[in-house]
Amino acid sequence: MGQPVVEVAPAKPWRARLITAVRILAVLGIVYFIVATTRDQWPEVQATFRSLSWTSLTLSLFTAVLSLWATMMAWRSMVGSMDHPLRVRDAAPIMLVGSLGKYLPGSVWAYVVQMELGRRAGVSRAKVFIGSVLVSGVGVTTGLILTSPGFGTAFDGVRASKHEVFGSLAVWSSIILLPFTVVCCYPPLLTWIVGRAMRLLRRPPLDRPITWRPILSTMAWCVVGYLTAGLHLWLLVRAQLPGLHGLTGSIFAMALAMSISTFVIVAPSGLGAREFLMALGLAGLGMPWATAWAMTLMSRLLFTVADVAAAGAAAAVGLRRIRHSQLPDEELLPSPDPAPGPGPRAVA
Repeated sequence: MGQPVVEVAPAKPWRARLITAVRILAVLGIVYFIVATTRDQWPEVQATFRSLSWTSLTLSLFTAVLSLWATMMAWRSMVGSMDHPLRVRDAAPIMLVGSLGKYLPGSVWAYVVQMELGRRAGVSRAKVFIGSVLVSGVGVTTGLILTSPGFGTAFDGVRASKHEVFGSLAVWSSIILLPFTVVCCYPPLLTWIVGRAMRLLRRPPLDRPITWRPILSTMAWCVVGYLTAGLHLWLLVRAQLPGLHGLTGSIFAMALAMSISTFVIVAPSGLGAREFLMALGLAGLGMPWATAWAMTLMSRLLFTVADVAAAGAAAAVGLRRIRHSQLPDEELLPSPDPAPGPGPRAVA
C-alpha cells in the first residue's frame, strides 16, 4: 500500500513576486554601486587598466584557472567522502559547469545544476547538494582562518575607503563568524548537522560518520585555491605592492573577499560585495582606493573568463560520458509512493 500523499499548499503568488522584486532591486542596487563608483574614479581606473601588461594579464588568468581547479578538487574530496568516490574527469564537469549557475541571482542555481549533472553521473542529488554546501562551509572557514592575521589591515582599508559603515560591518562579521565556522568543522558536530539535513530531505543517513580526513583534505585544497587566487591578484598589483608583503596581502584580500561575499546570496557570484571587500584589503596595504577598485574590476573580469574556460574544458572532456550514462531513480525529495530499486551506481 502506498504512503498517503501529503499535499503542500503552493506559495502565495504575492509572496513569490515580492521575493523576486527584492532580488531584482538588490541586483540593480549592486550594479548601480559598481557603475557609480567606477564612473566617479574613471580617470584613475582607466590609467590603472592601461598600466597592466599582457604578460601580467595572461599569468593572472592562468592562476585564476588553477584556483578554480583546486576548488573543484576540494568538492571532489568532500563528495567522495560521502561514500561515492569520483574520478577527476567525472567531478570536473559536475562542479565546474554547475558553478556557472552562481552568475544567476540567488543562492541555489549552482547547486541545482550540480545536482542534475551529478545525478547523470550516478551520484545522489542529496549527496551532491550536501557535499556542495559542506565545501562552501569549509571554504568559508578556511578563508576566514587565512584572513584572521590581516583583520587590522582590513580596518585600515575601511578608514581609507569612503564606506566606513559597510566596511566595518563586513570586517566585524568576519571576526564574529570565524569561531562559529571553526567549531562547525568538528567532525562529530558536522556529522550531526549533515544527519539532520539528510533527515529533513527524507534521505537515508550517511553510511559512516564524517572524519577528520575529508575535512582536512578539503581544507588543504581550499588553501591551494586561496593561495593561487591571491597569486592571481598579486600578478595584477605587484607594481604597486611588490615583494612578499604584496603577495601575502593579496592572499589576505582575496580570502576576505571570497569568504564573506559567499553570504551575499542575492548577488550573482557575490558581485559587488567581493570587489568591495577586495578593495578594502588592498587599500589597507597602502594602495589608493581608486587603483584598488580598478584592480578588483580586472580581477572579476579575468575570473569570469576563467570560469567559462574551465567549464568549457571540463564539459568537452566529461559531459559526453555523463549524458550517455544511466540515470539513477533517486531524487532529492521522495515521491509519495516510491518504488523499490537499486541505489546510485558507484563510479570507478
